Amino acid sequence: MPLLFRRKTVALFAVTLAWLVCVRQAFAVHPQRIVLDTYSDFALGTAESVTVCDAGLLQPAPSVELMARLPADQLWAILPENDGSVLVATSPEAKIFRIGQHREITLLASFHEHQVYAIARSPKGELFAATSPNGKIYLVPEKGAPVVYFDPKETYIWSLLFDPDGVLYAGTGTAGKIYRVEGPQKGGLFCATRETHVRCLAWERPGVLLAGSAPRGLLLRVLPGGRAVALADSEREEVNQIVVSPDGSVFFSAVGIHHPPRAPGPSPEPGAASTDLGTPPPEAPEFEEPPRELGRGFPLGMFKTAAPAPLSHLWMIDRSLVPRTIWGSRDLLLSLLHAPMGLLAGTAGDGYLYRISPEGRSDRLLKIDAPSVQVAVATRSQRLLLGASNPARIFLAGGAPRSAGLYRSAPLDAGNFARWGRLLVEKTGAVELRTRTGNSPRPDSSWYEWLPAPDGRCQNPPGRYFQFEIGLPQGSSVNRVQAVFLPYNLPPRIEKLQILPPGVAYSEMPPPPAPLQARTLDQLLAQEDKPEPVDIFPPMPPRYQAKEARGLRTVVWKAEDLDGDDLRYSVCYRTEKEGAWHLLVKDWEEELFSWDTSGWPDGRYLLKVEASDARDNAPGEGLTGSLNSRSFLVDNTPPRIRVLSSGEGRLRFRVSEDASGIRSVQISRDGREFLPIPPLDGILDSEEEEFDSPLAKGETLFIRAEDEAGNVASASSASK
Repeated sequence: MPLLFRRKTVALFAVTLAWLVCVRQAFAVHPQRIVLDTYSDFALGTAESVTVCDAGLLQPAPSVELMARLPADQLWAILPENDGSVLVATSPEAKIFRIGQHREITLLASFHEHQVYAIARSPKGELFAATSPNGKIYLVPEKGAPVVYFDPKETYIWSLLFDPDGVLYAGTGTAGKIYRVEGPQKGGLFCATRETHVRCLAWERPGVLLAGSAPRGLLLRVLPGGRAVALADSEREEVNQIVVSPDGSVFFSAVGIHHPPRAPGPSPEPGAASTDLGTPPPEAPEFEEPPRELGRGFPLGMFKTAAPAPLSHLWMIDRSLVPRTIWGSRDLLLSLLHAPMGLLAGTAGDGYLYRISPEGRSDRLLKIDAPSVQVAVATRSQRLLLGASNPARIFLAGGAPRSAGLYRSAPLDAGNFARWGRLLVEKTGAVELRTRTGNSPRPDSSWYEWLPAPDGRCQNPPGRYFQFEIGLPQGSSVNRVQAVFLPYNLPPRIEKLQILPPGVAYSEMPPPPAPLQARTLDQLLAQEDKPEPVDIFPPMPPRYQAKEARGLRTVVWKAEDLDGDDLRYSVCYRTEKEGAWHLLVKDWEEELFSWDTSGWPDGRYLLKVEASDARDNAPGEGLTGSLNSRSFLVDNTPPRIRVLSSGEGRLRFRVSEDASGIRSVQISRDGREFLPIPPLDGILDSEEEEFDSPLAKGETLFIRAEDEAGNVASASSASK
């Protein structure tokens, strides 16, 4: 097999054709199909520069390119500048880098603390940075060292937000306080939330501040006087992102483990000490990503499985002020942005950016070459800056795709070795198709190479698993893909075969008629002139009626066909000494067969039951499976009775049976009532036994002997 991977495409195609000819006899006649036409179908695959729309549509995604790779591990904030440059806050060495118009990277500022979680510019254009732990707010000049602007004496500073008048608000932890800073070292407590952390801030409208908290996951509205009221309890550990749309709708993301709703209690007055300090968090809010599902095949097209419980929820509050969840994800939702192209959400796990409608429909808009979209912001030109960590990188997204997008399906599973046919694609524009096959569930080097699929026709060798790629240039789209395959015809199998004791035959009884179902008056009124509806009951297993007669035999078996083909059976026989089989019955439909052996010569025989699926396959392509029985005895000769002597008041006789053995010997003195008589040695265990019985003068003794096959011999003897 490895040699095929080193051959050129032409040689591989020739080998494929040869293989198809060789295995042609082994394939079933009825093709099967796997259809992908919904979002959940397409979302199982991977998309590079391809948008997977909620309506089950594939189309080219906005372009994505790597803008810069920074000399840092973690990236926490991105701030686009008016001149086209970009500021980036990183850790663990607490630095701010500038990415210039020509994508040159320079260090703007560094700090004594370890983290820079937030940066912001004032209406006057001054740059501020918030550091942690031992959080401080710095004024960062264009040249020179940063200067401490305000020290709230808090461990963490998570968020910074200016109002139009240039007043700065800071969300902190671990006491869950919001500070209001009016100038250098001029600030104080604005709101004590009674939470442990204030993770994010946003303006709902002028003068009304929104805050997201942890660990109770509350969305708080902070009124101008500093009093906080809870607008929503997300029932998650943390509200980590808030955005407000132009129409005033509020969207916020909540992440973490679900907890039942808890009353937040009365809000303290501004400046009051928090009584719920909670447990201090680790140095950085790093989250453990949930376990990832390995790629799975789709058994015969049934590839929709129950989704894992969401780890993140996206909430919406419109003018009705009623909070509601509109979207969930099993990954952590790390970034949220309202842009001209819609509400965008970035998640951990696969580096996808989603576009989500207010109704909760989501498009998997694009993918970056990183595990997580940790930060998402819009530039003045309405392009997107997407940040990732480990290492810190900036991606620039937006605009027309620069090259064709590529969609790659998850492995499709035929459930068995199969020949894959044409890939039927409903599309607009020209698309390019490639396919490959394999016999392991995870695509790797053991699979066959990718081959072009002209007009959708698969040129790969047969295999259990199948994968396709679609190249989508600008202006094209795909809304349905149908993969046609012909599964390998598995042979039927007879699992068990048993020959029943002699003397009994069985015939199938017709099933009893199903009773009519009781109906309500409303059901009868709705029926009008329609015929009585048919009630569907589970089918009853067939039942068989026994019939007794000498020489009757019955064989019963259990067969299965993994393809579900309809089976027909042949029953053959031979003696133990023969080598050739003789047909007893052909094209039998039941898994039971009874016949009469009363005319068969005595001896030991074997049966063979053969199952065939030829009825459901093309001529010459059916397969068979068979099973032989143990040997069984046919004995149509009754025992032999020989009178040895009948004088001196006694009768001595001998009973012989060469085949099945003596079952019983009985005698009667009146010809009506027969009673068993023991042999002279006391036990019926030999092919020949002798018996002795008193016999009065003038008396006639009747003798009856039966063998194990049910054959009966009789004799009588009178005294002399």
